[in-house]
Amino acid sequence: MMSVVIIPTIIFSVLVSALLTRLLIPWVLNASLDRGITTVDAHKRNTPVIAEAGGLAPLLAFIFTVMVIIFGWAYLSQLEIYPFSQVLKEQTFEPLLAGVLSVVIAGLIGFLDDVFKIRWRDKILLGFLPAIPLMALKVGNSTINLGFLGVIDFTFAGLNLYSLIIIPLAINFAFNSFNMLAGFNGLETGNGVISLIGILFISFLVNDPIVSLFTSALLGGFLVLLRFNWYPAKILVGDTGTLTLGTGIVVALIIGNMNRIAVGAFGLHFINFIMFLAYIATKQTAKIATIDKNENIVAPCPYTVYWIIPYFYKNISEKKNVVILLFIHTVILALILLFSLPVFFPY
Repeated sequence: MMSVVIIPTIIFSVLVSALLTRLLIPWVLNASLDRGITTVDAHKRNTPVIAEAGGLAPLLAFIFTVMVIIFGWAYLSQLEIYPFSQVLKEQTFEPLLAGVLSVVIAGLIGFLDDVFKIRWRDKILLGFLPAIPLMALKVGNSTINLGFLGVIDFTFAGLNLYSLIIIPLAINFAFNSFNMLAGFNGLETGNGVISLIGILFISFLVNDPIVSLFTSALLGGFLVLLRFNWYPAKILVGDTGTLTLGTGIVVALIIGNMNRIAVGAFGLHFINFIMFLAYIATKQTAKIATIDKNENIVAPCPYTVYWIIPYFYKNISEKKNVVILLFIHTVILALILLFSLPVFFPY
């Protein structure tokens, strides 16, 4: 019965978000160029200067789409139309609104960074701000089911430590790590789209209309942005896009109590973080790779996820590198989803 709400919600959210993003991207692109919100596409031999902050378009589309559906749900639930009214009256919008506010905060920080350039040290602290709405409303379940490893309860002495500790750490990691694994055309957007599809799939299976709405409203916009961000990119997503995506994905997992899936959604990002520590320990100084005459990547060291493949295997172009990384991300996420199904469907 829940599917009568979920299926129309997914279809409507994806279409509206995609349409709005498609309409907004030309405006964002031209406005960025006019106001100098640009950056060098460093992994091209001619190093073109292109528009940044492309993530603003799907962020605005996401906000509008969610608000429209909440408005529609609020009034549709008052109508005695079975089974719509019965299903919608059972829903609570507080976690959803807290999640939307978290994404808005992250996206705003990202946009300020694209325009004014915030230091990375400051972003480590700012990464805790999007967690505040979720912490205040104690969104999420204080217990985490680890399957055969058992269940962990984060309640201690009456305090919900999941809200006080786990949520801010998870938000901060997603906020910053998603931004770290970026820089190639289509990489961060593709990673986000794949993760959102996986979360949306699970939310449909478990009949969770709130997570379905949240993820589909993000997915539609970033699917359209991926077309413009794919090699050769016409616009980069900027920190507006990476911070919105990273925060949005982890917020969806928290709202839906899908903590286990975070291993798949952020597996590459965690590996990249560990490799970054090795990068620091070995005192590397190179910040970007160079490009040879055949447009292949010449990686200065193997200490990032996006450098390791071209470092050990030659003749890897930017596009090919991104395709390989997205394939690896898809495999990791699919395996985690597969092993997580017994937790969502124990009988």
